[in-house]
Amino acid sequence: MQGPHRGGLGLSYNSIINVENGSISNVPHLRELHLDHNSLTQVPAGLNEHKYIQVIYLHNNKIAAVTTNDFCPIGYNTKKASYTGISLFSNPVQYWEIQPATFRCVYERSAIQIGNYK
Repeated sequence: MQGPHRGGLGLSYNSIINVENGSISNVPHLRELHLDHNSLTQVPAGLNEHKYIQVIYLHNNKIAAVTTNDFCPIGYNTKKASYTGISLFSNPVQYWEIQPATFRCVYERSAIQIGNYK
């Protein structure tokens, strides 16, 4: 059975505080990861090593900082698929503190949603 969530992992609304290092990169052909509405304080490790992930929902968490290597591979781009959606809104991170190079493997800037933290 194929549907819109093929290759997706939904972990929204689970009070998740941390994603163990490497646990995401071990899920083969993962395209979408929904981690919104949790208690994450940082972008999960391993996203920059994941070749196929395209959509990552991280809105409504407690992420206070985003580094330039959180989403994209370091050095040569080994990513097979560009990001088509990254949601970071409703997190305490200030959008002007995020370096533009952080999203160097995102196909279109419109795919990134940040801001609106209260």
